[in-house]
Amino acid sequence: MEALLAGDDDAVRALYARFARPIYTMGLRLLGTREAAEELTQDVFVTAWRKAARFDPTRGRLSTWLMTIAHNLAVDRLRREHGTARPTLVLVDEVPDAPGVDEEQVLMERDEALRALAALSEAERRLLKRAYFGGMTAREIAEADGVPLGTVKTRLRTALIKIRRAHEGKGGRPGAVDGGVG
Repeated sequence: MEALLAGDDDAVRALYARFARPIYTMGLRLLGTREAAEELTQDVFVTAWRKAARFDPTRGRLSTWLMTIAHNLAVDRLRREHGTARPTLVLVDEVPDAPGVDEEQVLMERDEALRALAALSEAERRLLKRAYFGGMTAREIAEADGVPLGTVKTRLRTALIKIRRAHEGKGGRPGAVDGGVG
C-alpha cells in the first residue's frame, strides 16, 4: 500500500495480480455477467488507487478492504440499474477456474470459513447472507423485518465479531474480518 501511495505502477500490478480474481468472482455472482464483473474489477482498483490513503491495516486486512469496496460498488450498481430487483446470481460451478490458484489453500480457507459460520446461529447466518450476498443494507433489513436499525447493526457486528474470534482461534490473523455494514 505504501508503494501504491507513492504512485508505483508495479504496486498496482501486484495488487491486481493477487486480488483481481476474487473480486471478479464476487462481481460475477452479484452482477450476473462477465462484462459487469470485469468492469467492477477495474472500478475497484481505480477506487483503491484513489483512496489508498484511507486504508488502515489496524482495522483489517487489505483483502477485506478491497472486497468491501467491490461489494459496495456492486450494490450501488444493482440499485442504480435494477432498483430493488436483483439479477439472477451466477452459480459457483459456472465461474471459470482461476489460473495458478493453490487449490489446497482455497479448500483450507473454505473449510475455515464454514467452521466460522457454523459458530453462528441460524438467524445470524441468515442476516449475514442478506447483508453481504443479498446486497441489502442494514437499513433495508431493518425496514423489511420491522426491527430498529440499531438492532440490525448490532446483530451484524456481533455476528462478524464471532466469525473474527473463530478465525483467530484457528490460527488466523487478527482483524481478518471488517465489521462495517451501512
